[in-house]
Amino acid sequence: MVDLSTAMAAAAASDRKRGGRDGEKKRPGGKVGTEPFDPADHVIKEKADAASMWLVIAYAILIATLMRYLIMPAMSEPASVLWSLPLLLIFTIPPLHKILLSKFAERYTFGNWFRATFLYTFTWLAVCFILVNPPLADISPPEVAEQVMLVDLEDPEWNQEVGDFSAADNLNDRDLALAFAVRDNIDAEGVDVRVEITWTGSGQEVWNRTGFAGSMSSFQWSNYSANVSSVV
Repeated sequence: MVDLSTAMAAAAASDRKRGGRDGEKKRPGGKVGTEPFDPADHVIKEKADAASMWLVIAYAILIATLMRYLIMPAMSEPASVLWSLPLLLIFTIPPLHKILLSKFAERYTFGNWFRATFLYTFTWLAVCFILVNPPLADISPPEVAEQVMLVDLEDPEWNQEVGDFSAADNLNDRDLALAFAVRDNIDAEGVDVRVEITWTGSGQEVWNRTGFAGSMSSFQWSNYSANVSSVV
């Protein structure tokens, strides 16, 4: 038989021996140690990252503004250069840093270029959306209302949709006007409008008129509001 006090003493000795062996074990990575921290170097790194961020943002805003106010007005229709050229300019970001931020050039790595690429792309897209949409601008084309009608300026009761007419309409005896609405978000009166009417009689004839909506509507439509209310 074993005395209770003897058993407890043996257990305590065993625990002390086990604790000693475990205490000698070093934690994983203990030999690696901690990376030395240099506050001055950290401040310089933060300044380099901040300078890179603002340079990329300013560059993206500049490119978007130049594309909107220099390239787009010179083009008659949309083209792939409007998006391909700004995206190709991504490759100029590293040289731009080396020229304008030469004192931080050694601190920039692939990670900086990767982040700068995404920052440039999304900043450029955001500025483009702002510059081409109301209230600053509107690049969507003007629209002509679906309902285009002929009205008789002397007869408020007579109006007819543009189409085939019969002799019973007596068009030669009427003072006719073509009435339609032009919709645009910015300047409806400045819209360049071309109206062309083709008719066949003894031979095919074409009548057309081109001008700005404001000049084409210089006629005193207000005197005949009853005639055109169904259109506009």
